[in-house]
Amino acid sequence: MRTANLAIVFTDIVGYADRLSRQTYEQSQRMLRLHEALVLPVFRAYRGRRVKSIGGTLLVTFESPTDAILCASAVQDRIWEWNKGVPEWDRIKVRVGVNVGEVRLEKGDVFGEPVNIAARVLGLSDAGEVLFTESIWLSMNRNEIEADDGGYQELKGVPEPVRVFRVKPCADLTQRPYLGKALQRAGKLAKVDPTRLTSSEVRGHLRAAWESATGHIAEAFPWITEHARALAIGTACLMLGVAAALLTPAAIDRALARHDVPAVQRHVQGMRAGPSRTYYEGRLQEERKEFEGAARSFEAGSRAGERRAFDRLLKMAQSGPCEARVGAARALGRLGDQDAIRVLQSMASEPQTEQQQQDGLLAQMMGCNPRVAAHDALEQIRGAP
Repeated sequence: MRTANLAIVFTDIVGYADRLSRQTYEQSQRMLRLHEALVLPVFRAYRGRRVKSIGGTLLVTFESPTDAILCASAVQDRIWEWNKGVPEWDRIKVRVGVNVGEVRLEKGDVFGEPVNIAARVLGLSDAGEVLFTESIWLSMNRNEIEADDGGYQELKGVPEPVRVFRVKPCADLTQRPYLGKALQRAGKLAKVDPTRLTSSEVRGHLRAAWESATGHIAEAFPWITEHARALAIGTACLMLGVAAALLTPAAIDRALARHDVPAVQRHVQGMRAGPSRTYYEGRLQEERKEFEGAARSFEAGSRAGERRAFDRLLKMAQSGPCEARVGAARALGRLGDQDAIRVLQSMASEPQTEQQQQDGLLAQMMGCNPRVAAHDALEQIRGAP
């Protein structure tokens, strides 16, 4: 058994359980990916190692207590910046709890009383706050951080009261809560693109596998030289890269190009639930000419942040069988997306042939009139009664 003296950091999405009860599976997965896309680059910049995630909670370790607190402050500033530029429904609030101590390292995970205390301190924290223990305060560079003394707190499962501190936020609510100083040290971080959160899912899984492999190799073979360890990790990464190249979506795209419906169905059934699978379920329904179902699948995928689903709706609305165009127009109207207005306007103003004019009433009775569907969708988007 190996041990190490590490700073333990927990971050948690505030109100995660409540939001989960009001969201679809795709929406909840998007929220988790958004959380990770915002905070993990900051953790990496401060040399933090993600140990695991449980729902909306992340556990990360640092060798330096100072880095742990600076990183936590940078995380809160980054999330504040994100929330300032997005609508209410896409905002997240995070709280942080930090402790330091000697922990056991087993199979890439960490255990021990310091971990339990950090989790309990997290429970005392409010949205936007960074709380940490006296052990952090005594072992860090106190010139780096201003903190308020929260006094001794009784923590469940901890025999003695623990003294807790809070990183002091800026009083000016128009400024970053921690003035962005720690965030600037993290360097230039990639901006989070909401339309590409689904593509980051694969990278996230590969990164998690990398971190897990690193932890396992280091713990199983502590006597291996750094060079040999790097070689072993590189081999593991190569294997992960090969696996990534053979991911299911590529196989589905090839099957779709061949119009091989059974192969598409087989691959889709084997996919993990999420926006990507929802998108490919729509593609499968398209192949089966189940256009109304396909439009609804693409609508669900679009709501979960899958850009390909929205693009597919636009394509369905512009071309294809009548039923496909009507279903796509209705879905675009329900989404209320302003990007769809130009396409819908074009549909609504399409000239009709003499035969189409004669068949217009029948088409409306059968529920297949793209012009009417586009007009209704435009009214819905514009909020017309």
